[in-house]
Amino acid sequence: MLKFGFGAVPEATLGHARYLVRLGEQLGYDVAWMPDQTFFRDPFVLLTVFAMETERIELRLGVTNPYTRHPALVARASATIDELSGARFSLAYGAGNRKELLLPLGMEQSEAGPRCREAVVVSKQLLAGETVHYRSDTLVVDGVTLLTPPRPDLRVYLAGRGPYILKAAGEVADGAIIGGLVSPSGISYALQMVRDGARSKGRDAGKMDMIWWGSCYLTDDRQAIVDQLKSSVAHIIGGAPISVLQTIGLSDGRIDQLKKKYVAEGPAGAATLVTEEEIDLFSIVGDGKECSDKIAGLEKAGINQIGLLLNQPTAEAQQSFLRQFASEVIPYFR
Repeated sequence: MLKFGFGAVPEATLGHARYLVRLGEQLGYDVAWMPDQTFFRDPFVLLTVFAMETERIELRLGVTNPYTRHPALVARASATIDELSGARFSLAYGAGNRKELLLPLGMEQSEAGPRCREAVVVSKQLLAGETVHYRSDTLVVDGVTLLTPPRPDLRVYLAGRGPYILKAAGEVADGAIIGGLVSPSGISYALQMVRDGARSKGRDAGKMDMIWWGSCYLTDDRQAIVDQLKSSVAHIIGGAPISVLQTIGLSDGRIDQLKKKYVAEGPAGAATLVTEEEIDLFSIVGDGKECSDKIAGLEKAGINQIGLLLNQPTAEAQQSFLRQFASEVIPYFR
């Protein structure tokens, strides 16, 4: 059965963040995600609160990064929250926010793929109760054993849309979080990268969680939402690997045009060039049936979990969306 989860940057009140997760549990969502996002509230603290205030919903850190958080300390915190929640926790790694988080801290987003890969490997070893000896140019773990009770089957995911990260997810992670690729060619490409990685290591990709993560808007006024999404889609295109953009059908000239505009003027400037067709490559917009049909296409392709990024402008709008989606879309799959 297809699982449904949601997550939002904790930029509204603390009360809203807490209420949103309790509401999701009441409405029947399977997963609540909390991002490790720039300088907003600390996700480990919030997830601890969520663990104490909920009973059923799965809790996931998605995503943290291997630059600002040492994987051994991520594993330690994860084991603690997992114990507190009654084995409802899992975590995910990604490359981090270069401009908004890493550069202000004097860090560069170097070797993103390998660093995410080694973070997953080390975290899984520690959570399996192993004493870890690991050394590379970017990470040292010298004889570390978790002294909190680990859970070997605590799942560790890897998030991205580029070929290296997706293949690495297949090689070492328990699942892949595929960012925003909606079109049949895009999701087929991403899933094939994960499966290729799994096959190269003799792993069964069928046992992995394949998670789609992105924006979904339920609306009868499609054009209004399309205009709102142009900036965020420009940001995705600006940072996406050229090979991914080619795979989903953008021409080399179009890619060059959008990326140059993005570098010169940022998401707001590049948004003036984004078309409605490009919006549909990276997000789901429409009424209940239209959104259900697109999600059904993702499920048919091999996605078994949907992660909804709540980027509505107000706390009330996020809560309203959760209710509407639970009423109009989830029943289609249950």
